[in-house]
Formats: sequence, structure tokens, C-alpha cells
Amino acid sequence: MTDAVNQIDLSVIIPKSTLRLGVISDTHNKINQDLISNLDGCDAILHAGDIGDAAVLNELKQYSPHVFPVRGNNDIDDKWPIQDQAELKKIPEYLELIFNDQVVGLIHGHQYDPVRKRHDKLRQHFPVADIVVYGHSHRYVCDQETKPWVINPGAGGYTRTFGGASVVVMEFKDDSWSVTPFQLSEDGKL
Repeated sequence: MTDAVNQIDLSVIIPKSTLRLGVISDTHNKINQDLISNLDGCDAILHAGDIGDAAVLNELKQYSPHVFPVRGNNDIDDKWPIQDQAELKKIPEYLELIFNDQVVGLIHGHQYDPVRKRHDKLRQHFPVADIVVYGHSHRYVCDQETKPWVINPGAGGYTRTFGGASVVVMEFKDDSWSVTPFQLSEDGKL
């Protein structure tokens, strides 16, 4: 269960009845430029870890005024530039984002192995969530078989893209969620 420190009320930040969230993960220092425009105009962007440096977060802020990252297993002092250490220290391990009566859990996911039990463990970590977003595997996943849904946007950078870099846009309107993936093919076409 999360605590108040790890909760963000998006209803206060984004005071409207609909929500459009861009979701990206595993950029490892560089966002895939053929994908980033798909996040333009989102109310907020979630980064599910393995960010790489503060430049990635600053670039995302050009597409949305609200960017909410969590740390991945590679978001450690030794792997981030020295000038970005203060920014790294502000990034939590997990977040719970609340929008009206909806809850989105955000975590990198490396905390939960083995892989075959990861979705169950993520659902246990965020028991009141409607959707859990994670990264780490670099593979797009949209598990809607049980609540909460478990979504992995895949790799939004150039590292281990497993068939093509990808991002996701999640929209909440008319009291329901929709999930739209944007994945490049091996040759870089959307």
C-alpha cells in the first residue's frame, strides 16, 4: 500500500472530467524521436523508470506540462550524470496517481520476479488501483483480463526494443479507460 508521500491527486492538477496520459518507459538516456509526438498534448506523462538522465524528463516536459517519473533499476547515482544527481534524488520508487475515483499505480517492476508472477505481485502492491503501469521488460503488455489492468508501454528509447520501440496513451472518459499503443516496426515505421 502506498502512503501520502507517494500519492498525487491529478484531479487537483488537471481539473476536468477526462484525462489523457502518455506512458513511456526504458528510455535509457534517449527518447525515440519517431514516437515522442504521440505524447504531445497529453494532460500528463508517466515515465515507468530507467530514465537515464534529467534531459529525458526535460524533453518530455515539452510535450506535457506534467511529467511523473519513477526510478528504474538503472536510475542510480553511478549511471546518472553528476549534474543530474539532485533531480534523481527527487524521483520516487513508485507512485499512486488519483484522478477522480480512479487510481493508477506506477512502478518500474524490477522489484518483482519471477516474471511469470510479476502481474500478480504488481496487483498486490497496488490493491486499490484501476490500472498498474510498469516498465523493465522493454515489452509492450496490456493485460486487461483482471482488475487492475497491468500495462507496460515497452521501451520508449533505442535499447532492447523487442520488435520496435513503443509508447502508450491511456484515456479516461465517459467513466472508462481506453489504451492505445504506438509501436514502431523494426524498420522504424509506425
